[in-house]
Amino acid sequence: MRHGDACVTYLENHQVLSSRDLNETRALLADLNSIDSLDLIERPAFFDVAVRVTALGDLQVLHSSFGDCRIQLRTPESDNDALFMIIPTEGDGTVQHQGRDYTISTRRGLIRDMRMPLFADEDRFACFGVRLPKDILSKHCRMLLGNDGSATDPGFEISLDLASAPGRHVCNTLNYIAQALDGPLLNFDNSIVLSGLQDLLLTNILMMLPNSCSELLHGQTKSNAVPHYVKRARDYIHAHAHTPITLETLVQHADCGYRTLQTAFNAAYGISPMAYLKSVRLSHAYKDLLDSEDGASVAEIAMKWGFAHAGRFSQSYARQFGVLPSETLRKRH
Repeated sequence: MRHGDACVTYLENHQVLSSRDLNETRALLADLNSIDSLDLIERPAFFDVAVRVTALGDLQVLHSSFGDCRIQLRTPESDNDALFMIIPTEGDGTVQHQGRDYTISTRRGLIRDMRMPLFADEDRFACFGVRLPKDILSKHCRMLLGNDGSATDPGFEISLDLASAPGRHVCNTLNYIAQALDGPLLNFDNSIVLSGLQDLLLTNILMMLPNSCSELLHGQTKSNAVPHYVKRARDYIHAHAHTPITLETLVQHADCGYRTLQTAFNAAYGISPMAYLKSVRLSHAYKDLLDSEDGASVAEIAMKWGFAHAGRFSQSYARQFGVLPSETLRKRH
């Protein structure tokens, strides 16, 4: 993900504001992100705002850009019990938050507590923002830990090193999700796919970004294969492959922690639980392609089993079965 490339457009099909009007922008940002003041400091003639917003399950993903100008903004104290992750894609600035000053740029992001006030001075700035409700983060953290450990309310370091390998990984994941929501998943209501993307982003944030649960998340003792854990999760996958299945779902039915389940699955089958689920769904798609009536399409059957991107479905299908799905469709009956 090349953050500083100004020609890149993010979430283009989810635009809620395109304006050169300062007052119009203030009104939207006050409602959207609790910003109570926004002022132009330099080059006001180049003020050109674009705000794009979409939902990802319980999360909110947005991208905003302000043009070739310098702005200052403030957010007040609020009762919004959520974190807000800022991933700059262009420009730089300084932020005052929780009594300290921070630099933000394409190499340095920030996680703010939306209950606490913030002041920012930004120049030629554009960024991704992800609203992360604390209860959703805590729930996902407990799922990853298997309810093991007393600290399941992750407190994050405010400044994010986006130039590090973990930081780049989170950026790349967010960019991948944004491209999916703006492309193959645009106006696409498939809870299997969307819940999987939310799980993917939450897991990356918790595992890759420094937080108060990092040692627990990375340091749990790995056990040998636990067949009854694997069996519970495996049987659930086979019985419910047609329904939304998340990491949390499998952990609940396996009655163990995520890392324990991951280790057991890898020991038993050489792949992760979610990779196993993908393989099962590909097998169902194979059967449906063979049994399909005239007029059925590869895309329709792929969508049925949660594969939103036709090209990636074909690649995965060919790796598993050695033929393209279109070839299987031609062999039906």
